[in-house]
Amino acid sequence: MEKQQLAAGVLKALGGADNLVKLSYCASRIRVTIRDNARFDRHALEALDAIKSVLEVDTAQHSTEYHLVVGPGNSRSLYEALTGLTDQRR
Repeated sequence: MEKQQLAAGVLKALGGADNLVKLSYCASRIRVTIRDNARFDRHALEALDAIKSVLEVDTAQHSTEYHLVVGPGNSRSLYEALTGLTDQRR
């Protein structure tokens, strides 16, 4: 699956660009905080072949950060595709 298609599928499963509060990445994960969990579709994310796992991590700010595990070397290009679709870096 092309990165732009994957990013569009991820963004839809996250509830759209306006549902994102924070978006970042590390070596093997996309990290995201969202506004409305009711718009979050975990099953749709897990159905995407490129998403190895979806983890929920409690933060010090008493919110939940989702980690989308995509594997080493894949997170930066997906992050760039996501930020291209959201038209901003978070």
